[in-house]
Amino acid sequence: MTAQSRPAAGRMASFIPKTIGPWLSEADHVYDAETIFQYIDGAGEVYRSYNMKLLVSRRFHKDGRPDIVVDLFDMGSSGDAFGVFTHDFDGEAAGVGQGSIYKAGLMSFWKDRYFGSVSTEEENQDTKAAVLELGRLIASAIPKEGPKPKLLSYLPAAGLDAGRVSYFHNHSVLNYHFFVADGDILLLEQTASAVLAPYTTAGGKSFLLVVGYPDEAKAARAYESFAKNYMPDAKRAGIVRTEDKKYTASARAGDIVIVVFNADSDPFAMNQLASVQELIETANKK
Repeated sequence: MTAQSRPAAGRMASFIPKTIGPWLSEADHVYDAETIFQYIDGAGEVYRSYNMKLLVSRRFHKDGRPDIVVDLFDMGSSGDAFGVFTHDFDGEAAGVGQGSIYKAGLMSFWKDRYFGSVSTEEENQDTKAAVLELGRLIASAIPKEGPKPKLLSYLPAAGLDAGRVSYFHNHSVLNYHFFVADGDILLLEQTASAVLAPYTTAGGKSFLLVVGYPDEAKAARAYESFAKNYMPDAKRAGIVRTEDKKYTASARAGDIVIVVFNADSDPFAMNQLASVQELIETANKK
């Protein structure tokens, strides 16, 4: 931890209680984007992909009971705190912070620029209650809420599974949620921001990808790259029928690229594109 990060780490530590029931806290450990691998091996790259700044980890111990661990991350922005929260949807809503899930002794939540996880080595009635209470106390101590990414406002509401929308910056995370290609054919390159949204349709499930780029020139190159590598057999610009008899359609609106995957029909895919473009135009007029 650098001298510059000590005040931020101290502020984060102040959000975490010293005790929870009979459990007492041990000494905090602090990590940044360079040292996180000393604490979290493989998963550290996920947090780095969301531009993490700091991690304060605190263990709670009581003889004869399973330990409880709090990991509180400063992600640098509320958008990236929301984003890392959306990396895993497995669990039930816990009513903590601006979004939370709980499953089998692990609760995660986000609020403002912070993402937190609270876990226990063994789930029982007491540890579950302590995990949930710790999460509530930490979230309550964070003084304000933060805005969600603007890209979410470009998602049409009809059929949207709003609780399973992912936000990210690179193709590895995109492929984790929905495989597109081995290479970064959308040129996300950690400089773009993207949302992937599932939609329930009469014929199953489709996915809407909306990507915001730093400028129109980068978006134009990304659109061309995607069309060349994913839709080389398109019989008309912007739409192709894939081998599974579904449709993929794409369009560009200024510095934003829009892609519909797994659509049931040509009209549905094109209507989705048009709906997103209309939402973008409306937002730009405000």
